[in-house]
Amino acid sequence: MKKLASLLLALLFLALPLFTACQNALPSPSETAPGADGTKLAGKPLGERIDLKTGSLSEEFVRGEAAFALDLYRKFYQEVGKNALVSPLSVSVALAMTANGAKGETKKQLETLLCAGMDTDTLNTQLTAYITSLANSEKATLKAADSVWYAEDVLTPDQNYLNLLGSYYAAEVRKIDRSLAKPEQPVNDWVKKKTDGMIPSILSDGTINEYTTMILVNALSFIAEWQIPSKQTYKGTFTCSDGTKKTLSFFKTSLESGFIQGERETGFVKRYAGETYAFLALLPNEGISLSDYLASLDGETYLALVNGVQDRDVIRIMPEFTADSSASLVKILKTLGVTDAFEPDGADFSGIGASKVGALFVNEILHKTHIEVTKDGTKAAAVTQVGFYGATAVPPPTVALDRPFVYAIIDTATGLPIFFGCFEG
Repeated sequence: MKKLASLLLALLFLALPLFTACQNALPSPSETAPGADGTKLAGKPLGERIDLKTGSLSEEFVRGEAAFALDLYRKFYQEVGKNALVSPLSVSVALAMTANGAKGETKKQLETLLCAGMDTDTLNTQLTAYITSLANSEKATLKAADSVWYAEDVLTPDQNYLNLLGSYYAAEVRKIDRSLAKPEQPVNDWVKKKTDGMIPSILSDGTINEYTTMILVNALSFIAEWQIPSKQTYKGTFTCSDGTKKTLSFFKTSLESGFIQGERETGFVKRYAGETYAFLALLPNEGISLSDYLASLDGETYLALVNGVQDRDVIRIMPEFTADSSASLVKILKTLGVTDAFEPDGADFSGIGASKVGALFVNEILHKTHIEVTKDGTKAAAVTQVGFYGATAVPPPTVALDRPFVYAIIDTATGLPIFFGCFEG
């Protein structure tokens, strides 16, 4: 048995891009068929619970993180669409750092989303225990890094808040330098370094402005070789969700154990060197669309599939692919119940520090991911950025006439149009 607790989020992080790739069938040799007598084959759990320096990883944490991961991904997929990739671990850590500075209803909403109501202190301990448990080897590494950036002219961070983020997440504390022509560059340089160059930037020019008070950043980098690599690739046909076909490079692995047989899917687990990490693939049965399958896949169902991995050989045929995703999480998190954090007059982040520009609120949460899967192994990275403004420094609204619009020339006394038209380019 191989450490379920230490595999769970890594599996989610690495498996989800396969859900959104175009669909094709796994091979169906006799080795992959259920028992001839119709009996259910005994499942072999991927791992056993381990005791960590900071305490045992609880069932509540595992179930809560799985539920959060699948809820987040379903919304992210609706927002991003094709080949959407999300890192639940990166988002969890970034939001946990955010929650540590929240109070009242704002804190409650974040806690309800993260691990189904687990309090922030417990979440800190559990996330730290989880990340600490993820052992690295020469051929398989997962690196996590966190940072806090603040504008000292408008924000005096609470030292207890900074100490807490340092103790649990080893967060680096940096100052935002608005005097730079591109104040975003230091943040982007940090992101590029911590993701081993896979994500060169998270902030676009102009993101840091006179309204920016603080930025929280989490970065993940995963680089691993397969435990059993493939020697060569070949060209094959991939059938996409819309029925179109494309030619891709595939690789085939020799028999390895780790077969998955569910009611609505088949799949497999393919381990990386050192066996701390693995790639999980779930292929919806013929006739089930990807969107319908994702709609039915929740945390409980996912964990049942993971815990039901069979100690049975399966031939794996996989495409080599690269995918990138980028999206704001604000609308997504609002639909998941976190609303107060984004309201200038409703957010309570008084635990972060003293602001000269009014109460802090979250103005943006950006998430970027990257993955490369080849016959040799996998490289993947993720960054989550949480940006804060002050309530009395809310920027004015922007209206850009960069798409078809209606216009009028009006009499200002009555508002009646003297001319009325539209412009479509």
